[in-house]
Amino acid sequence: MGLKDLFFEREEPSSVTEGFVPESSIDYTNDGIEAPDNDTVAFVEDVYSRNDLMDVSKSIFKVEELAGTLPSEMPNDIKRQTVLSIMTTVGLSAEGVINDGYQRLQYLESARGELESNLNSEIQENENSIESLKVQISELQKNNSMKRSQIISINDAAIKEIDRIKGLMGFLGTSSIFEQEEQK
Repeated sequence: MGLKDLFFEREEPSSVTEGFVPESSIDYTNDGIEAPDNDTVAFVEDVYSRNDLMDVSKSIFKVEELAGTLPSEMPNDIKRQTVLSIMTTVGLSAEGVINDGYQRLQYLESARGELESNLNSEIQENENSIESLKVQISELQKNNSMKRSQIISINDAAIKEIDRIKGLMGFLGTSSIFEQEEQK
C-alpha cells in the first residue's frame, strides 16, 4: 500500500464542507443575493455550491488538510516542501490548487460585494423610512397637541357659558330648579 492509497483512504470531511446543510432561504440568483440569517458558513457554502466548488479533494483546502497532518514543530519551509511532494504523489499540482483558490476568491468577492451592496441599499431604504416616520410622528404629535389645546379652549368656553346661563337663571330666581336638576 503506497502513500497515495493512504491518502485517499482517509475520508475526513474538510472544515469547509463539514456539516453543510443547504439553506432554502438563501438565494443567489442573477437578480440579486439575499443574505442568510447570520449564518456565514451557509453563505460561503452556498457560494461554493452555486459555482460547483463543493469538491474539495483537488482544492486549495487540500493544502490545509495536508499541512495539518504534519507536526506543528516542523519548520514552514520543510512543511511546504512536504505538502508539495505529497500533492505531486497523489496527482495534485500546486498550479491547480492555486487556480482553485483564485476561483474561490473571485466568487466570494463577487458574492460578498453584491450582498454588501444589496444590504446597504436595504439599510438606506430603512433609514429613509425611519426619517419619514419621524416626520409623520412629529406631525401627529403637533396635531394631538393642537387638539388638546382645542379641548381646553372648548371646556373653558363651555364653562364660561354655563356659568353665565346659571347666573342669568339665578337672577330670575330659577336657581333652585337648576340645583334640583344637578342633584339628580
